[in-house]
Amino acid sequence: MMGWRWMITALLLFASATVGAQPADAADPEASAAPEPSEPPAANPRSDPWHAYQSERFRLDVALGFHRFEQQVKAEIGGEAGVPLVEETAGALGLEATYNVWKFLRFGLFAQLDVGSRYATRFDRIEDGAPIVEERTGGRYTEIWLGPMVRFQWRGLFAQVGYGALGLRSDTARDDLPGEDGRTDGWLRVSPRIAWRFGVGVFAPIRDDLDVVLRVDYRVRYYVTRNGEPLADDLVHGTQDLTPFLGVSWHPR
Repeated sequence: MMGWRWMITALLLFASATVGAQPADAADPEASAAPEPSEPPAANPRSDPWHAYQSERFRLDVALGFHRFEQQVKAEIGGEAGVPLVEETAGALGLEATYNVWKFLRFGLFAQLDVGSRYATRFDRIEDGAPIVEERTGGRYTEIWLGPMVRFQWRGLFAQVGYGALGLRSDTARDDLPGEDGRTDGWLRVSPRIAWRFGVGVFAPIRDDLDVVLRVDYRVRYYVTRNGEPLADDLVHGTQDLTPFLGVSWHPR
């Protein structure tokens, strides 16, 4: 009988010690579980370090360009308006479609249409304080370029190179460049070796999928044929221009 009493007493003491050693909230394991990490807030695409420009794939740019060049002759600085010796005015419409292939590198195609006029005179003399010029020549021209391009783009800045695979020019002022067949009408065509277009520019966001784009293009080319015939006496006609462009750039996400 004494043995059973001792055994019951020992069990009660063990049970009391075990219960006293447990933490107060041991009965509720969910209350002691660590909270699960919450989902991080979605990042604003425009706030990421790459300014979202490296994540886009396709981009379409539409821009208008304009340039004017003029030379005058006059009797004195600040005097009456001079007489233009050379004046050239041109407007341009440019289209560019590019696709991102690796980080900063994009490949694409471009098209450009230029319409303008150019006139030139020869200075002869000053008479009664006014310049006299003669032999005014000139006319209007239209130029079309198509070709591939490569763009290096970092955030909102870019530099690009384009090749004029097709370059045609109709110019009523250049009747001094006949083909070997003697014709002075028709289209002049650029040399396949030198027909390059270089540009630098910057984007400024309007909304998530649309930017304003400002760029400056330098273009150099040589015309070597007219209507498919080499120019007379194997002449080549080289020209270059610097044109600013302002437009919009669409890049769907």
